[in-house]
Amino acid sequence: MAACGGGGGSSTPITVSVSANANSLETFQTVQFTATVTGTSNTAVTWQLSCTAAGSVCGSLSATGLYIAPNTVPTVATTTSTDPAMVTVTAISQASASASQSVQFPQVFSLNQQTLTVPVQLGSSGSNVDADCSTPAPGFCFGGTLGSLLTNNATPPALVILSNNHVLGLSDGGAAGQNVTQPGIIETNCSTNGTTVVANVTNILSLQSQPIPTFPVDVTTAQIISGKVDPDDNILELGALSTVNGVQVPQPAPPAGGSGITSAAGKLLAKSGRTTGLTCAKVDSTNTSMIVVGYSIGCATGTSFSVTYHDEVVVANMSNGQSFIGDGDSGSLAVDAATAEPVALMFAGSDTDAVGNPVADVLNALHAGTGHTYTFVGGAQHAVPGCSLPGLSSVKVTPQSAAALPAGEAQRAQTAGINNSSQIINTPGVSAYGGGGSLDAPQEPAVMIFLAPGASHAGIPLTIDGVRTRLIESNSASARGALSQQQSAQLASESAQAQAIEIPASAIEQSKTVKEQHVTELMSDPAVVGVGVSASLDSPGDPALMIYVLKGKAHNPIPASIDGVRTRIKETSPFRANVAHPAKSTTAAGCHVPKSAPANTLNAAPASLQPSAPSPSVQPIALTTVQR
Repeated sequence: MAACGGGGGSSTPITVSVSANANSLETFQTVQFTATVTGTSNTAVTWQLSCTAAGSVCGSLSATGLYIAPNTVPTVATTTSTDPAMVTVTAISQASASASQSVQFPQVFSLNQQTLTVPVQLGSSGSNVDADCSTPAPGFCFGGTLGSLLTNNATPPALVILSNNHVLGLSDGGAAGQNVTQPGIIETNCSTNGTTVVANVTNILSLQSQPIPTFPVDVTTAQIISGKVDPDDNILELGALSTVNGVQVPQPAPPAGGSGITSAAGKLLAKSGRTTGLTCAKVDSTNTSMIVVGYSIGCATGTSFSVTYHDEVVVANMSNGQSFIGDGDSGSLAVDAATAEPVALMFAGSDTDAVGNPVADVLNALHAGTGHTYTFVGGAQHAVPGCSLPGLSSVKVTPQSAAALPAGEAQRAQTAGINNSSQIINTPGVSAYGGGGSLDAPQEPAVMIFLAPGASHAGIPLTIDGVRTRLIESNSASARGALSQQQSAQLASESAQAQAIEIPASAIEQSKTVKEQHVTELMSDPAVVGVGVSASLDSPGDPALMIYVLKGKAHNPIPASIDGVRTRIKETSPFRANVAHPAKSTTAAGCHVPKSAPANTLNAAPASLQPSAPSPSVQPIALTTVQR
């Protein structure tokens, strides 16, 4: 922004202009910004970086204008979408604080959105060529992720790309034989120019009438065209770290071959997808039932319908402006971060969680629909090293703190502890008790029970006088006898409580049984949108029934335990696979862009960097392309 400013009495206005050696921001990238100051002999500037995502997830900007991009795409999650955050870089004249220029980047792009050379690697952008909804004006197109590679026992064996029905099958609106492009036409202004046809749609497993008795899945496969797709199933960013321009960048690698594995709450997963690239987060719940997801066929001009899912893997979205999946990551394969074994095909989410079909359900449904047995193409088991990088590794931090409670609720926990003090303090391993907030039910109180590290939970009740109990391991000398609410909170914050303690398989199976016996009853409440098997936060190492309730909607009282299993309550927005188009009231499958959106490549600047009428706060800048 050009602004008038004083400088030794001169009447010459001080102006600031900004340039950079790249025309877009990408993960794992470094960009040098340069400021030119005129109208003063003091040409120094102060650099500032901000973005629309929460927390410090948008990269860093040095005092010399060197921008280091984050290792994953920062996002903004709402009840209707999860989109990349907007990043703003500002140069402020040190001679006059009123002289500055800001430049906005609509997002940090993932490497997965680029046009790849053949044979293309997976985890990359892709779409059905007919995902072009040009009418009515202004029109839009959509796409998602080419997730992974499967082979089957046909003669000869077929190699097919695995993705979602709502990505490649047009939500039951597609047909076998349609072309599949890399990247998706969403990256090329809804045109096939600049894309490569890499496969043809083969099996669209109908969302509205899937084979019985398999669980519903959101699946479409596409037969690869020889030479167009990496036959080894190398997926972007799943492999070893390599130093590129001084930055550690994950390289492609295949998942572990075979039929994949089941997972459990607390396990760390990794996925590589079109929009957010590599992300790593923990499983929130498994065997999750009654998740209802809405769809609209094709270009959302006709039939809309919903599918109820019964056996889902739910992954906690990362906090502080990062998400496990964003719009456009549908179709990506989630793998175990320690072994790269396939776990789930991601297809839906909310503002708090991401949802995937377990790979066993995917393979079973394909077998039921085609008569062939499918397995994942891949190599040996291996870790996903990118999950150890800053930003990505932060997902290992213990989740959430207890919410602040009204005085009456906090006192209820304190009173329950005092009234049962003898029973509590005489329990083997217990050293202290107090009152505080529950982690399993953040709006409820809990009797805080402190016990020695490794002590058995046997003999500690799930509730005391109707109040949940929360178990905290501590070897502090201060954890003795009756504690005030303030002392309890302080000791709890100091405790290095591990939330990923392995839960015995027998306890998980028992919890599954309890869930199946009560899921219909729990889901009779319109505010409850899912019930699954999870891990308790109040009692690490013990299972819990995860009950997902809609934000802002009153729900029936949920007991602290059901048939001896703790309950855990989590607020969420509705789960969705579809994305609302801003110009229409209907919905469209997958990630979408308006027809007029610019190409999303290094050779075309993002929309906010195109020449336009100057605004009072943001100016267009001259940017040059840097080869990476």
